[in-house]
Amino acid sequence: MSAGPFVDSKYQAAAENGGGVHYIKIQPETLALTIATVANSAPAAAQNSKLSATVNGSTRRRGLHAAKIYFKFSSTTPDGYLAGSILSLPALNKNILAAADKGVTGTYLGQAIVVVGKSPEILRQ
Repeated sequence: MSAGPFVDSKYQAAAENGGGVHYIKIQPETLALTIATVANSAPAAAQNSKLSATVNGSTRRRGLHAAKIYFKFSSTTPDGYLAGSILSLPALNKNILAAADKGVTGTYLGQAIVVVGKSPEILRQ
């Protein structure tokens, strides 16, 4: 569910893909995800790559496809969300991705969540 227009942000690539900081377009509520006290915040470093990261679309396309965290609400489901559904958001920094092991808890939009999985970043050249 969208809380508004897309906003510009930054994404930190995995070390095996150069570790650079890339431009990414996200929904504002992406920043409301916290896993094990680690916030899904944009990296502090300046953008140093001309390659943009993408969130959705086919991973068969060329480019940098952001790593994602999959989770579901574990107690109250906010209005506009289907109870029991699995949501996914890009992991903007390496720390939140490292913290997002299956079963780890956190919060999203002020509600308790539990991580159900994660997908790796994909770079296709």
